[in-house]
Amino acid sequence: MEQIPLYQHIVNALTAKIESGELQAGDQLPTEAEISKEYNVSRITSKRALNELENAKLIYRIQGKGSFVSDAKADHRPLSKTGKEILLILPFAHNPGLGDYEKGINEYLATTEYSLNIQSNTIVGQRKLLESALQSAHSGLILYPISSISDLGILYQYHLAKYPLVTMDKCIEGIPFLSVVSDNFGGGYQASKHLIENNHKKIAFISSLKVENSSSIRERYFGYLQALYDYNLIDYSVNDLTDQYLTHDNDNGREYYIQFIRSVMTQGITGIVAENDLIAIEIIQIAKELGLSVPDDFSVVGFDNIHLASFVEPKLTTISQDFEQMGYEAARSLISLIEHPLERPLENVVIPVRLMERQTVKKL
Repeated sequence: MEQIPLYQHIVNALTAKIESGELQAGDQLPTEAEISKEYNVSRITSKRALNELENAKLIYRIQGKGSFVSDAKADHRPLSKTGKEILLILPFAHNPGLGDYEKGINEYLATTEYSLNIQSNTIVGQRKLLESALQSAHSGLILYPISSISDLGILYQYHLAKYPLVTMDKCIEGIPFLSVVSDNFGGGYQASKHLIENNHKKIAFISSLKVENSSSIRERYFGYLQALYDYNLIDYSVNDLTDQYLTHDNDNGREYYIQFIRSVMTQGITGIVAENDLIAIEIIQIAKELGLSVPDDFSVVGFDNIHLASFVEPKLTTISQDFEQMGYEAARSLISLIEHPLERPLENVVIPVRLMERQTVKKL
């Protein structure tokens, strides 16, 4: 089923040619008849596409002669953005403890003329929202992507269109969007170091996703490996187990965690670095059901410091992210892209993290 109107496919294709320089200022575009034939659409559809490009001031039309690429193409996007509203797309509707993103964004926007619109992709998928947002009147977009490798096609159209876009939490593979992320590498390192300093030598890393699908998880994993290396524990590391649980395709989460816990006990693993707090908490609960105790049977360190982390029993030792600061910096970076498009910063923003010591790590 077609998700983008036929005319929009033509608009996107011609815009890409203009933005890439394949079509230069003053070059003549194909006629309505030629577009109809090339894209196998009606004359009405091809005319609509040219009208959209003209409305966006990417082209101009001369009666009796045709359509030509505008001189000032560098400052244009597929549709003119005249609003003072930015869009935030999140991969969750109800966010268990991560709501401070919005607080930080609004704190910065309060110093500007911009307002915030929030949409979740839990009902309407991320791709559908991205396609719609590209043609909306929003001034820019803050995206919390579902992964680092999803919807690359439509996201590359944002890049070609020079649409102001900042990602939070993850970077997009192969597309140079500005990103605001936590120090995931440092967090993975701190979590592993804390276990090592409490005399743990066999430490596993567990993730709910393939490590290559998420830049944030990958950085946490690399931090874990760096700590093992720095403390001469590579020979003690559990790479076989860790690799197995970083590349799984098992959608049955509960059964997956049960098998992981059994492997931990069989292999004499005493410490676990979890991708996030929700996984850490689920492991703790399942361990209780299996008659095991955290931290007596094994220790766990989470990542995120969600509100629930300090209320579960035992209270979860975790790496705290500053979600509010991430939101603030994402908004600041996006407004800078909107207001000063030629002064784009060259580096991503990395927000520091810190270890929250609680009750799930035992000193051996």
